[in-house]
Amino acid sequence: MKASEQPHPLSDLLLTVVLPSVVLETMSRPDRLGPFWALGVALLLPVGFGLWCFYRKRGLNFFSVLGLVAVIFTGGLGLLNLNAFWFALKEAAFPVFLGLAFPLSFRWGKPLVTELLLNPQVVNQPLLRASLDTLEKRAGHERLLRRASWALALTMFASAVANAWLVQYFLAGAEPGSEAYTKAIGRQNWVGFIIIGLPMMAVTVGLLFWVLKRIQQLTGLERDDLLNPGRTVRRQVG
Repeated sequence: MKASEQPHPLSDLLLTVVLPSVVLETMSRPDRLGPFWALGVALLLPVGFGLWCFYRKRGLNFFSVLGLVAVIFTGGLGLLNLNAFWFALKEAAFPVFLGLAFPLSFRWGKPLVTELLLNPQVVNQPLLRASLDTLEKRAGHERLLRRASWALALTMFASAVANAWLVQYFLAGAEPGSEAYTKAIGRQNWVGFIIIGLPMMAVTVGLLFWVLKRIQQLTGLERDDLLNPGRTVRRQVG
């Protein structure tokens, strides 16, 4: 699939993680779909997107697998009406799993940090590859990606601790399966997005600009050339 046809990783994350979570939290009430059918609808999103990616020959989509695991975990806990401790464990385990995926993805030969920060829709990949024309530059580029991966991992680990604390704070004393419990989960999600999600987005954007600046220093490319998809590149790298 061409770079111009590839979904952006943020859209991947939206379809496979965010939207299924919203479905679970808003449609699990008995007067709506109920926990069983809400889980089924939520599962359709990562499964369907993963099959579409596989059909379009993009291979196995990491975010689809991630979303599938998260939905099964969250939905399963919802069906079992387990207490706040297990929800806190889930909220901590999910970002830890995602955080570890960034450095571990180097073993798979497809660094996840490249998909997130240096997506072909953002960075002129052919020009970047052409500019890494020496062993020293390629080694420097790999070190940069590894440092960025660990920075993202540490951000996820901090999110895990904050998420677990929020769950214990909002769900403490609520009876599993009760309306108060469901409302507390909803409040925890929104508050978590504000005090955890927004700062994490800011950190990710800051990390993106830091990576781009270091790539400029490493390759000598200008930012306009580096961010251009290749249609109006002013500088040619031989």
